[in-house]
Amino acid sequence: MGTSGVSGGGGVTGPRLSIIPARAATDRSLKPRDLQVLCVLGRHTDNLGWCRRSQVRMADEMGCARSTVFEAVERLVKAGYLERHEQEEVSGRDSAHWYRVILDPVHPNLALVRNADEQDDSTAEIPCRPVGTPAGISAPPAGPEPAPPAGPGPAPINDTSLTTPLNAEKERGREDDQKAVERWVKKTHPGWPSYISDSVPKAVSAAYALTAAERETAADRMAEYVASAKVGGRTVICTFAVYLTEKRWEKLPPKVEVAGRADDYAPPFGPVWMGWVIAAVIGGPENAGGATQAERWPKLDALYRLAHRGTGYRFSERWHGLKGLMVAVPVGTPQWIEWRDHFARQGWPWLPDPGRVAYFPAGGPAGLAEFEQAVRGNHDAGGREAVE
Repeated sequence: MGTSGVSGGGGVTGPRLSIIPARAATDRSLKPRDLQVLCVLGRHTDNLGWCRRSQVRMADEMGCARSTVFEAVERLVKAGYLERHEQEEVSGRDSAHWYRVILDPVHPNLALVRNADEQDDSTAEIPCRPVGTPAGISAPPAGPEPAPPAGPGPAPINDTSLTTPLNAEKERGREDDQKAVERWVKKTHPGWPSYISDSVPKAVSAAYALTAAERETAADRMAEYVASAKVGGRTVICTFAVYLTEKRWEKLPPKVEVAGRADDYAPPFGPVWMGWVIAAVIGGPENAGGATQAERWPKLDALYRLAHRGTGYRFSERWHGLKGLMVAVPVGTPQWIEWRDHFARQGWPWLPDPGRVAYFPAGGPAGLAEFEQAVRGNHDAGGREAVE
């Protein structure tokens, strides 16, 4: 957000502005070095308030030890002026961290917020007086000197939108958009192979640059891209931020939509097939007293045996209507492991080998209640209805 300086004249180079919260200037709990570190970071933040900065470089700029910068950052984080995300290199060595300068603190008591819709009686009775000299004092006579010449810069902008609620409304809209993007990343990112070592701020920044339709397409074709990369012989998949920034799903061949009836064939481990499986295990075994899995879960066991041979099944319209609640989960990812462990804890029969990817309800095991409610809302019989 800082404006780049110009070289020449006074020899000014680098950012000319530092965007920091004004309250920091009068916060007596901050030390001078704390305020200086905050100003240094405020020179490099982007439109969302983020920057990545090395503490060693900041120490060089400020002419102090790195330990001084480290201690100042610690105090700023505790005081609520900074948000920090630590980064490590592949070798495990410490790397430059991500920082966000927090401009607005959390309100301590929302009950004390003034209602702007109610007129303040104390100010309503005070009449407005034209701007000028104080009342009862005449203005001094104008001197003989001519007015100074206008400077080389542009004239001030008289933009009424800068002082109207329009900007506040736009700012609220931006905050809502950012929260929606953060929720999308939180839901989608765990399905990426390098999720554990990925940078979350980079992923959020890359996702924010996309349209809602592009994010939907990116999530829809994510598993397909990962599978395609592995088939191509890659052992290392790019980060989620790179996938989004470069829109790599656009390199995939066009997605073929197969026309068919709502009760058409569904391949194993796809959204429809897995939707039925999840509903079946939530409903519990058909014969709890059975000695084997085939006896306790006869229909599920039959479906698994078909899937083992690569054969899917035909499902009724209600199951096709639930596929929008499912998301792709590549094999071996943290989200995959979370589902496998949840099946084990519940005593549910785990899946045959799906190959590269299988679909599960969005939100992970924690979102099963919402999925079950959708299943029951779609059919009075709940999740126990068998494959047709």
